[in-house]
Amino acid sequence: MHVKKCLWILPLLMIGGCESESDDVIVINNFITEAPIVTTSVEPAPIGQFELQTALETSFFAVEKEINSGEFYYSNSNAFHFDKDGYLVNSFSLPLMVFPVNPDGSSASVSLSTSSSVRIGYSYGSPKATDRVNISINLPQASGELSVNEFDNNDPLTFNNSTSLSVISSLGDVHVLTLYFIHVSADNNTWEFRIALDGNTVQPITEQVLDFDSGGLMDDINDDDLDGFITTGNGLIENINISLNSGASDLSFTLDFTSDVTSYNSNFEVTSLEASGYYQGHIKQFKIESDGLITLSYTNGEDELIGRIALNKFISPYNLQPLDNGLWAETENSGARIAGEAESSNFGSIIPIVHDF
Repeated sequence: MHVKKCLWILPLLMIGGCESESDDVIVINNFITEAPIVTTSVEPAPIGQFELQTALETSFFAVEKEINSGEFYYSNSNAFHFDKDGYLVNSFSLPLMVFPVNPDGSSASVSLSTSSSVRIGYSYGSPKATDRVNISINLPQASGELSVNEFDNNDPLTFNNSTSLSVISSLGDVHVLTLYFIHVSADNNTWEFRIALDGNTVQPITEQVLDFDSGGLMDDINDDDLDGFITTGNGLIENINISLNSGASDLSFTLDFTSDVTSYNSNFEVTSLEASGYYQGHIKQFKIESDGLITLSYTNGEDELIGRIALNKFISPYNLQPLDNGLWAETENSGARIAGEAESSNFGSIIPIVHDF
């Protein structure tokens, strides 16, 4: 990974030579106080670096003087990185503040008093176990008849067709689930299936029957073709429970054969085979959108909404006190901060960032 490191220098804004980008800026005076030195210790950036900027120079994001201190500095251009503890900080190790967001990405609160620092885990901490497997398949109607009582998953002569997919345990471990299809009645076009996890056959606790009419469509519980066979659960086989020896919870899931499952006089074909759940992933991409929404994308395909950058405006931003490293402090002459969201109420936008890990 190649990272460009840039030093952005934010000049002191002198009233005599500046033009405001906001019509509501009120200049009280043009007195610039002597800039004190921010003495926070510097920590090397172990992961990534990028420049965060607001589109308007009079809109500022906030960094906390110390974690959980509730005291802030402000900036409209600063370099950030993730430190060894996963905090998103600038070069003085001051964390960026964000508003909390709802699952749909909208802000849950727009107040610095409810904001928090950005902290990530480099791995996605909570795997989700598989609880459903969706199957779309064609079972060849002309297949020979076999006895389900002679089924042996290690003997391919005892089943007609098979297919496999990956499923996930509660610990995020990947297991291989295999489905074996056995044509138990050629005259009635009736099939049974058996499953195995990691090569170990799972004994069924209920019938596992797939019955089809003469046209190759799945027969429901009404036994429309009057052959005495019906498809188990109308194709929804629930409460399959498999014990695991890895310390994970039992794998409990539903097999769903309700979508596009046929038995035509054609080849065996799997058109769809999908399992829910996901394993523990690692960060793939960090993204800040123009409205300030921060999203983490992981290698397992999951996205996590982190928060929305907390923006701030001041009645007289040119009377903020300039500090080192492009930071500013609130003063009596600048007026109190007004917090808000990017792309709303004249706060302007954030320059978008996409950072690949």
